[in-house]
Formats: sequence, C-alpha cells, structure tokens
Amino acid sequence: MSRPILFCALLALLSGQRTLASQGAQFPRRVMSISLCTDQLLLDLLPPSRITSVTYLSREPNESYLSAEAWKVPVNYGMAEEIVQERPDLVLAGAYTTPPARQLLKAVGIRMMVLPPANSFEDIRNQTLQVGHALGADVQAERLVRQMEATLAQLAATPPPHPLSILGLDGSGVAYGRGTLFDAIISAAGAVNLDTYAGYGRASYDAELLLWARPDLLAFGDATIASPSLENSDVTQPLLRRVSAGRQIIYPELLYSCGLPQSADAAVQIRRVMLPASHPTLTR
Repeated sequence: MSRPILFCALLALLSGQRTLASQGAQFPRRVMSISLCTDQLLLDLLPPSRITSVTYLSREPNESYLSAEAWKVPVNYGMAEEIVQERPDLVLAGAYTTPPARQLLKAVGIRMMVLPPANSFEDIRNQTLQVGHALGADVQAERLVRQMEATLAQLAATPPPHPLSILGLDGSGVAYGRGTLFDAIISAAGAVNLDTYAGYGRASYDAELLLWARPDLLAFGDATIASPSLENSDVTQPLLRRVSAGRQIIYPELLYSCGLPQSADAAVQIRRVMLPASHPTLTR
C-alpha cells in the first residue's frame, strides 16, 4: 500500500475510533508519549494503568532516568500506526518528535502537547506543573516541583568555599554555554561554567583548546565515555586524559538533555564532587 493511501486509511480509522477526553472525561485517561524527555515526565506523573506507551528508548538505562519504571508499560517507536492501535486520549511529544506522527495527530484531532526543550529550572517548574494539570495529576506535579525547589534551596544555602570552573562536553567535543540546561545545573551547584565566556548555546572544543583552557574539572557525559568512537576521539585521547587526570567527572546526560525535576539532583552530584570530604554531606 502506498504511503498516501495508508495515511488516508489511518485518518479514517482514527476518526471513527478515537476517544477524546473532551467527550466526557475531565482529563485524559489514556496517555501516550512519543519523545524520550516526555517519557520521563509521564512516568513520573501517572501510574502505569493510565500510560498506553512510552518510547523504546525509555527502557535503556544509559538513555533513561526511569528505565525501571518504563518496563512496567508498553513501548512505541513513534510511528503513526502505533497511534492507531493505542487510540490515546492525549499524546505528549517533544519539539523534535517525528513530523509524520505529529501531522497525523493534528489531522485527526487527537490532543497533543508539544514540549519545547527546558533550558532552566524555571522552565522545568512551568512544564511540570503544566503537564501535571493537563493530566489531572496536579498533586504529583506539585510534589515533584517542591522536591526540586527544596534541593535547589539547600544548594543555595550551602555555597562551596571555592567555586570550581567546569567544562562539560558531549561526545563530539561540544561544550554548553549560557542559556543551556547544563549551565543552569552547574550554576545551581555553585560552580562556574567555563564555556559561558564563549557566549550563548554551544561551542566546539578540540584537544588543543581544552589543554589551553585548563578547567578545574572536565565533565564527560556518561554515554560519551561508555561508547568511544571517532567522533569523541579528540576529547578522550590519552594526552588529554593524562593532563586532566584526577580532574574528570562523569555526568548523567539525560538529566542535562531533558529538563526534569530530577535535574536538581544532577547539581547535587556536581556539588559533591567539588567539595572536600570534610564538608557537611547534603541530604539528597
């Protein structure tokens, strides 16, 4: 069957079978996520019985913060056909969700929430409360936000005696400057993001520039170290590793790439690396 014919068939089937929340329910009873970041938020807010599926990536420990919870629900691959099978009341999607799936949802009138990237803790707070309200899970959302804000408040109340400069790199040697979630997390930890001097967004660093910059701590994403490749050969080469020996940390990439209430815990992890053993231990 050709793609245009298949698409029309999907439209007809969905138009007759979908069950929308507006047809009686005050909030969606069956919710589907087709983005890794929205997977995490959905798993945080709803019980498995109300989740039709999350993406397959959410079951991967290296990709997902809530991989154990993801095994309790079905998974999808972001395909339009899967939306037909599941007939959700609401679909959560990210800004980079596959266009065909988003086009289908819009065409048949299935409710969809598209969440842009969260680049600050204020973004995380607003998105968590927004999604929680849409799902009828205000209590859960408010609990997550309170935990995040308590963690951030505790970090702010116990600043490190000597802030360290940190440069965080992804697998291709790209660092994160101002206006990024990485910068927000580093700032909450009480450290200085060395790449803020490069401006907003992201900047590339090769081995020579890294050796010249000499940050107090060099942060690698866990996936970068776990999967050596030609792409990350500059930032993992032996010379750089020797020069920065004892000044390297591994950070959980998901908590920096997906804005979640648990991203505050990533700031706690950074703080613990920065502080001497004699400093009082944070409670979280």
